[in-house]
Amino acid sequence: MNEASNFCDGYCLDSQRPAQPEKYQLTYTPTGRDLESKSMPLDAWHTSINRSQLDTHSLFGTTEAKATHAWFQ
Repeated sequence: MNEASNFCDGYCLDSQRPAQPEKYQLTYTPTGRDLESKSMPLDAWHTSINRSQLDTHSLFGTTEAKATHAWFQ
């Protein structure tokens, strides 16, 4: 697994859930599955890089692939 995991399926507490979750505002969902299933909520915010989880969902896997590619070059 190359992304941050969460075994609460999105938010662990209902009090953490926003009034209008980001996942319901997406126009397209790849594979049609719930993107928050065993993953962090898309509304989560990464303060160290000032980006949302939606923007960085596959960032770790992408940087791994780039590093592997650079090594083979």
